[in-house]
Amino acid sequence: MIIRELGYMLLGAPGMEEWRAFGSKVIGAMAIDRDDGGLDLKIDDRQGRILIRPDERDRYIAPGWLLSGPDAYQAAIAELRGANVTVTEGTPEECAIRHVTGFSSFIDPSGSRQEIAWGPISDHVAFTSPTRVSGFVTGDLGLGHVVHTSTEHFDETHRFMTEVMGFGLSDILHIPIPDAPRPPRVYFYHCGNGRQHSYALAELPSADGCNHMMLEVATVDDVGYCHDRAAAEQATFTTTLGRHVNDGMFSFYMKTPTGFDIEIGTGGRIIDWDRHTVFETTKGSHWGHQHLVPLA
Repeated sequence: MIIRELGYMLLGAPGMEEWRAFGSKVIGAMAIDRDDGGLDLKIDDRQGRILIRPDERDRYIAPGWLLSGPDAYQAAIAELRGANVTVTEGTPEECAIRHVTGFSSFIDPSGSRQEIAWGPISDHVAFTSPTRVSGFVTGDLGLGHVVHTSTEHFDETHRFMTEVMGFGLSDILHIPIPDAPRPPRVYFYHCGNGRQHSYALAELPSADGCNHMMLEVATVDDVGYCHDRAAAEQATFTTTLGRHVNDGMFSFYMKTPTGFDIEIGTGGRIIDWDRHTVFETTKGSHWGHQHLVPLA
């Protein structure tokens, strides 16, 4: 299958208040209350990119991977079932939550839920940031990226992501953690756009299978202002500012109300995949990104 982009992120929460405040006051997204009691965070002309639905607990549910249309979507379902993957097609009510024409869900070898979808539905209302963010970098590049975790089924999941879901390997990081038996691996993957990675798999533990997600903003000032807003709202920073080796992103990380991290960055590289060489490194950042909480 050919995945075009990371289209949305689906989360659960018992109440919307924390995400409404975090999304609007810190991230700078438009927080839109839904008739079903949920919340959409809007960062571009799509109706919502981060979708929070009422749930019994705070939890990460799934990323939504967009395909080009109904033919590609049906072909992807056939590929998954041909690989003995149990695929559950979404109901009209579930599609409405995700603002898509159709979607299906399945579980990858690490136990994480994945969703594929087609036909994003939007009224194309203009995005206006409540904190004057100049813009989020989305469009053909998709929402940003998401990093899942796997400690027991890493290699099996890597094969699944590349051989079944069609992701391409962008680069490999071996994280230098003191006293670890060996450095944990992080594999970074690209899909059908120029973003250096839309998905990554980290050999690290996590509660719901998600390490972090990333939103890219348009300017360095957007990152700096967000950093100031996060401090003013007493968000929990998990790294200092820094610049990554692989995608060149200037960014910082903080905790979301759900518990996983969010990276806010700018300046990500756009890659011509016909000219790209996969590389391996033991250094995640040129400078900065010092961890303020333990990785593992």
